[in-house]
Amino acid sequence: MPVVQTITLAPGENTGWHYHPGRVDVVVLSGTLTRTLHDGRVEVSRAGDSLVEHAGPTYVHVGHNHGSVPVVLVASYQAPEGCPLAVPVPVPAWSRSGAERAGH
Repeated sequence: MPVVQTITLAPGENTGWHYHPGRVDVVVLSGTLTRTLHDGRVEVSRAGDSLVEHAGPTYVHVGHNHGSVPVVLVASYQAPEGCPLAVPVPVPAWSRSGAERAGH
């Protein structure tokens, strides 16, 4: 059974590096979300956009709010029963930003 959450990132805040044990479908309600993905690509999603975060430790990522207004997301998690919705991980060695700390 899916779990649905509303997530708010204040200006300057980030999600910390993490992955999801199950697929996550996300809709951006407001603001601009900037994600750095497992392969170093950066994706920017704005209000009205939707995105999918794939499952598993191969797909680590971090989300940032570099804007001046809150980023508000609605996330629908397909986590296997008994698993957390997200698993924090250390900042990947290839990441160039020391500001991307797990859990912050």
